Amino acid sequence: MKNKLKYLICILAFLLLTACGGVVKTDMSFDDSFAGSRVMTYTISNSDYTSYVQKDFATVAATLKALCPEDIEITSVTQDDSNIVAVFTINFSSKDDYEKKVGNILKAVGSDIEPKVTLLRSNTAFAKGVAFQENFGTEDLLKWMRDGMMNNEYITSSYEIYIFSTSQVSLNIAGEEYEKDANMSIIDVNTTKYLPINGIEFNTVINKDGSIDRSIAIDIPNTSYDQAKDDIDKFMAERSGEVGTGTWSEANNSHIFTVEGKALSADDCKKMTEKFTGKSLDSKTGSAAKDTQVSEETQVESESKESTEESTEATSDTSDAVDKRHLFSKNYTLNEYINLEDYISNYNNAVSFDYYVNPENNYEGTITDGTGYSSTVSRSAMSGDSNTLLYSGYSSTFDIKLDVNILPNVSKYKHIVEITPTGKIKRNITVVFSESFNENDAKSLEEKLKSVLSNSKIKLDKVSLNGKDLEVKISSSGTMDEDAKMWEETTGYSRSISSLDIDKKGYFVTKQRISFMDDFNPEIFTSGNVDSYEYIVKNVGKPVDRGLYIDGSFENAEAKFKGNDFIVKGENVMMSNYSSPFFVSVRTNFTIYIIFAAVAFVFILIIAILLLILFNKSKKNKNNVVVVDAPVNTTSNTVSIKKDDVREAVVADKTPENTQDTEVVSEEKDEDVSEAKPSDKVVCSNCGQENNAGDKFCSSCGKEIL
Repeated sequence: MKNKLKYLICILAFLLLTACGGVVKTDMSFDDSFAGSRVMTYTISNSDYTSYVQKDFATVAATLKALCPEDIEITSVTQDDSNIVAVFTINFSSKDDYEKKVGNILKAVGSDIEPKVTLLRSNTAFAKGVAFQENFGTEDLLKWMRDGMMNNEYITSSYEIYIFSTSQVSLNIAGEEYEKDANMSIIDVNTTKYLPINGIEFNTVINKDGSIDRSIAIDIPNTSYDQAKDDIDKFMAERSGEVGTGTWSEANNSHIFTVEGKALSADDCKKMTEKFTGKSLDSKTGSAAKDTQVSEETQVESESKESTEESTEATSDTSDAVDKRHLFSKNYTLNEYINLEDYISNYNNAVSFDYYVNPENNYEGTITDGTGYSSTVSRSAMSGDSNTLLYSGYSSTFDIKLDVNILPNVSKYKHIVEITPTGKIKRNITVVFSESFNENDAKSLEEKLKSVLSNSKIKLDKVSLNGKDLEVKISSSGTMDEDAKMWEETTGYSRSISSLDIDKKGYFVTKQRISFMDDFNPEIFTSGNVDSYEYIVKNVGKPVDRGLYIDGSFENAEAKFKGNDFIVKGENVMMSNYSSPFFVSVRTNFTIYIIFAAVAFVFILIIAILLLILFNKSKKNKNNVVVVDAPVNTTSNTVSIKKDDVREAVVADKTPENTQDTEVVSEEKDEDVSEAKPSDKVVCSNCGQENNAGDKFCSSCGKEIL
């Protein structure tokens, strides 16, 4: 039984191997400009046609002509005594034209292949020869024929595998034959000899003023360098000059050649990159700023200028939308197409490529390699002096499109929060930016902030440039819901976990239990480093439990209660590591006591004022009474009290009961008389002349006045 089964399997295998089916022969031919044709000849013997195809030749030929895609020309369909031969041709004027027509054909047959054609005619220090590769085959281009014959039931499914049984390829470039009738379904011809390299590294630093520091390094193993030292030295010397300087170094059994430029404009950075890659701007055309850029283009666009050319330059982003999440950042787009075909050094026609950036900025975008594979890249700002790896790939070309947020230096961040007894949240934020804004930047920022905050309850209190320091003050006030909404709408940062719970609200509540979580995101100002960070919630009392506020701290910052304030304070704080502060506390509401004290003070003040008024009025009345009762000398306008009158009054009052008192009064009155004003008169006992009181001698007779 086993022998019979083996026999049947052998018979089936023999039948399959001897069945010829359709043979496809591809002749690819083009000149130096990549103008040429792809001729695909399909041949099937009459005997196989009769065995597999259940329709006559005329019907099949008519069907093929009806189904043929627009970009394929049916050159001929013939039948002789032995075979049926169909010739299909794709004519093209350039590599782009060829890829476009192939793409149309593949799309028409429902294929998801994105055509990629690689032609390398290398004569560099690392590769010499020709490499031609495609990622599709003739069977893919003639799939419409297979599907038509199957859908029309010209062939049964059991014979489908024989429609294309064999493929052969011939390749002719500029009259030189590189392959002849090779058995391959996809064209992959490589006659190149290689000297391997380890890879190429780009370091790109976008400075705060928009200038670029760039270094490009190629790592060549000593085994390759030693084989062609002179050739490699000459090749690399031609890849630096005009912009940037080239230097050699040795490390880890490798020779490393580095081209470096500092504080470059975007145009100079492009020139340096073009020089290194050996690919000019004209090698690939492109469209405007945000589409595919021209070859080797390094385009940096800022918000402060406007683009007028396709060539690389610092230009403005034409979008009217404001990046709410980065209001204080300088926002750029970095677009460059890096072509490393001159550094291909292996049969994969690819280069190991690393792209480094400075860590202080935010990066987000895509990088598409030569195969069409696109990678999304995103990196938030972090502290550190060393550049960080943004992307690592393995291909021949890299189309880079990045949005870059250049973060300002923040020397001081102070955020004061007050929670009123009624549950309102008042914020006062002061931020000092150092060496990040000039006068024009400050004006532009102020205008942008006024525009953004114009329809918000958030107030811009101050924008002041003092030397190299820019101080910005912003404030707001509202309930928890209002606070979360206004800041979320203005900044774009979610406030989903903010909460404020006060057990008893009002100005006349003596004690309040407060539970507060504040997910206000300070990254609106910067997600980078802050020299001095301070967050204070004023007058919230004492913590209920020490463990209920530890979440308020984050790297290089400590949360604690000090007095009645909750404080998060630190130095060299990375804002991207921010953690929402949270605490539960109990506070005594001193507002009511302050109100009572104020009322009492006002009451006491009013009483004091009234008493003072009454006292002054009483004193005035007393003075008026004395003046009225005194004898008046109308001549001198003074009050005169005569001694005789006084004596008579004293004698008349000398009763036994009042004698002692009268004597005292008399003495006091005598003293008063002796101290009378100079205008009082006394009579000289000698001549009767009136003299002034106090005179010792008479002004008339000269006798002593007694």
